[in-house]
Amino acid sequence: MVRFFLRNWAVILLSAMTILLVTLLFDTSWPVAYVHVLSVPSGAVISDGEGFYWTTPARIPVQDNGLSVTLTYPGHVSVDTIFVPDMTGEKVIIHLPYRFSVGLSSEPSGASVQLNGSFIGYTPTQVFLDSPGIHQVILIVDDMIIQKDSFSLLSNTPRNFHWILPELYSDDLILIPSGAAGTVQLSTTNEPVDTLAAYLFSRYEVTNTEFLRYLSELEPSPRKDSSNRWGRTDTIEELFPGDYPIPFHISPSGGWVILDGLEEFPVSGLSFKAAEAYCDWLSSKDTLGLSYRNPEEDEWLAAAVAGGSGPWPWGSRRPDGSLLNLSDSNEDLLRRHPSIDDGFTHAAPVGSYPANAWGLYDIAGNVWEWCQPAHPDSSPVVRGGSWLSSMEDCRCEARMRPESGLGYPYVGLRIVASLKY
Repeated sequence: MVRFFLRNWAVILLSAMTILLVTLLFDTSWPVAYVHVLSVPSGAVISDGEGFYWTTPARIPVQDNGLSVTLTYPGHVSVDTIFVPDMTGEKVIIHLPYRFSVGLSSEPSGASVQLNGSFIGYTPTQVFLDSPGIHQVILIVDDMIIQKDSFSLLSNTPRNFHWILPELYSDDLILIPSGAAGTVQLSTTNEPVDTLAAYLFSRYEVTNTEFLRYLSELEPSPRKDSSNRWGRTDTIEELFPGDYPIPFHISPSGGWVILDGLEEFPVSGLSFKAAEAYCDWLSSKDTLGLSYRNPEEDEWLAAAVAGGSGPWPWGSRRPDGSLLNLSDSNEDLLRRHPSIDDGFTHAAPVGSYPANAWGLYDIAGNVWEWCQPAHPDSSPVVRGGSWLSSMEDCRCEARMRPESGLGYPYVGLRIVASLKY
């Protein structure tokens, strides 16, 4: 064998070189062209998926059947493309779109975040978006308080967005902090106002059950007075100065009780002075450092729109019987909307309809709610509409100025609270 190789080495070497040449000539991977590739931004890494890498600007060898590659650059969207021999002699420029870095945070932290319809985590969180323009965001606190918003991405710089959100303070109160969405640039006169101070807002209208505790302490042993209408006591005459039935009556045992079935209905028929007296009584019973009162108009309006744009507490959807209690086909006095059926002749138990985005019930309809006067020399107003109102009077900006010394069966109250210290 060795002798054979020594005698024929020249022939063997020539044969090997011939085979190699033929292989190279017919090998389809042999490059037939070079493509000059540029990228914006420059310095992008090109990978062919087979372990070969180039950095732009670069001359890329291309086979007859083309070359599939991926271009990557930090902070930008990767681009997949194919180079073909026909690109020889020209400069191929690849633009890598900017990847937007967005920080989302909130007070309180831990809000659930939905971005463009998809859940992405909890605040604070960092996301990367591949497209500019307007993006929709929904933040949810305590599975109840919802803030819908949007932001726009235009420039190639990282952006951070922060929201100050309400939070659940107790089962009956939400805390609306200073600077919360919806509390800036809101006023009944369209005049710019300062950011509201933090306050607590009741989720429900005051009920007959809640008011009964005050009435029972105010007059623990009531006696009918024949000199008053329907034998009312002087206390009742002072609290409910109107010719309307009230849900409270004297039980056989001598104390105040509520007519059966009306316990969770909103108390109504109170004068503004009676509403103030009730708030003062609540404050005197408080052990948590809270001072109760009727809301200011700007406080009421901020809570009503709940960070949205209205015109109703739930947004722009036209009211129907599933959303609020208003003058409908059941109401037997005016029937302003005979095509609507809200299920109740007069008022409804509090919380009978969906809450607004901040978890507040009956902001529209059911009973109007007393608000403090804007100035010491002005008179109180009521907000929110009632079971006797048209849908227009249930809009967030609607207001009415009744005689504050009288009581009305369609006017009640909702409380707010401030920290005493």
